[in-house]
Amino acid sequence: MEIIEYTPAYETAVKDLLVELQTYLAQLDPDHIIIVSDRYRDDYFAHAMAAVEKHGGKVFLAVCDGRAVGAVICLIPPYGEESKLTTTCPKCGFISDLVVTAAMRGKSIGKTLLTRAETYFAQQHCAWMQFSVYARNTSALTFYEHYGMQKDCCYLKKKITS
Repeated sequence: MEIIEYTPAYETAVKDLLVELQTYLAQLDPDHIIIVSDRYRDDYFAHAMAAVEKHGGKVFLAVCDGRAVGAVICLIPPYGEESKLTTTCPKCGFISDLVVTAAMRGKSIGKTLLTRAETYFAQQHCAWMQFSVYARNTSALTFYEHYGMQKDCCYLKKKITS
């Protein structure tokens, strides 16, 4: 397995990986808020690649036998005015998506992709690396905690009834 930077030759594979991730998350969601819309495949890929371009990011792929089996999308978004007033972290790397195809999980591919992302962020002088995880994705939470990531923010929700 090798880690490479994304090239357009892998567009279909990255779309497949992102759909696999979104489908998995939708299956975990008992409230059926998370979906895989008909436009998800192409539109989310376009959205992610635009974010990479806008925020000085990179996409790294885990490739085995010429096939992409994992991807990590790295962004370095600028802090807004509120963050300048409320934090001491001048530059933070953000992972928008990390996915390893189900058949290849448990082979340290996710860890290798995270390590590559961390290296990239360090090269860009980021002080921290952040990542949002769906709370019901307990296997992912365990994985990230084993990698050394700490829980930080918690989003709560409540259905509004009228």
